[in-house]
Amino acid sequence: MKRASLAMLLLLAGCRPDPGVPDYTDQGIDRPDAGEEPDDEVLPGPFPYEPGQRRLAVGFYEGGRSEDVAVDGVNTHIYLYEGTLTLEPSGTRVEGRQADLVVHAGKTWLGFGVHWNTPRNLDGWKTLHVSLNSADPGFANVSIGMNDDESVQLPAAQYGYVNDGQWHHLAIPLADFAAGGVQLSAVQAPFVFIAGAGAAADTLLLDNLYFTAD
Repeated sequence: MKRASLAMLLLLAGCRPDPGVPDYTDQGIDRPDAGEEPDDEVLPGPFPYEPGQRRLAVGFYEGGRSEDVAVDGVNTHIYLYEGTLTLEPSGTRVEGRQADLVVHAGKTWLGFGVHWNTPRNLDGWKTLHVSLNSADPGFANVSIGMNDDESVQLPAAQYGYVNDGQWHHLAIPLADFAAGGVQLSAVQAPFVFIAGAGAAADTLLLDNLYFTAD
């Protein structure tokens, strides 16, 4: 478990000089559209949504939900940190019509996240779900984070991620972020993804990101 300021978030390579307060200006992206082929099937995901359930989507999810904070590029954003990666659509998915392919830029670390201009209260939510799939060395060590004014990062391996080329469906208690110091009543980034050094074009598939109240 790691708690760090946003500046320290960019120091995961250990010996890199402090870059100061990160500038995310113009780093917001819109998720690309993979398009729809005639044989495309909308996959329900490993734990399909059932009407009446509480389920919150914040990006990277196409399934049913009771609440949604859409990434609009105005008040909510996906930021790619310091040019460490690109995101591409992929038809290899476990939910919806597409997953997101995280492509390493070959730097000493990698990071991106969903960010909100105005903090939101996640006190009523209990679990963060996300599905990951990679066998490339650049994604051998992955952390999932959440930010208020600072960031808490948790090792994905602690929640079942294995760098073996198979899909792994993680369920991370929000209480674990709170135990690290995140104020769930004032979340600024509900999902942050961090990985270590990797070769250019190392890839990881990400899909099925949502929150549940149980």
